[in-house]
Amino acid sequence: MDRRYDARHIFLAIGACIALISPVFILLMPLVLVNALYYQRDIWILYAPSENYLAYGFSIFLVVLACALLWLLDIRKASIGLAITCLIASGVVFYYVTLSYVTLSDEEISYRKLFSQEKKNYDWEELGQVLYYEKLPEDKDLSYYEFYFKDGEMLTIKRDNYVTDIQRGLNSKVRFLNIPLVYVEDK
Repeated sequence: MDRRYDARHIFLAIGACIALISPVFILLMPLVLVNALYYQRDIWILYAPSENYLAYGFSIFLVVLACALLWLLDIRKASIGLAITCLIASGVVFYYVTLSYVTLSDEEISYRKLFSQEKKNYDWEELGQVLYYEKLPEDKDLSYYEFYFKDGEMLTIKRDNYVTDIQRGLNSKVRFLNIPLVYVEDK
């Protein structure tokens, strides 16, 4: 029994496989990439902002869309062009996801926002104030910090498990430097 599959069905299978395993990649890849690219020994925390996960998910969606276009529109010049465009757009988004990170260390706070070319490095003395927004336990959102720098920039870090591990040291560092730390009960 000889089975011959159309090339478009192969792209359907590839797209379906990518879609099925994508949740694992979306949850792991941003953090793995940030740790692989920016890890240094003296860093307290290396943080992948939540926007990275959304952008990485969009990048994978574009790859699945490229496969779906080749399946739906049959393999023609127009569908190949659209699929290549989706793959290039996916690559661009993926590239920018790898650039976005946040680090806290004894010496500085460093970060680059998603789709930004500019890396920001601040000494702790350049920090103007820190606001900590405490969410109620029954609330779905996480508590978070807002770091306000003297040049007007602001950085938000959500309190996930990694931030919880360094929270005591972070609060001690801020108090030691006499930087105002304001607790706000967020409703």
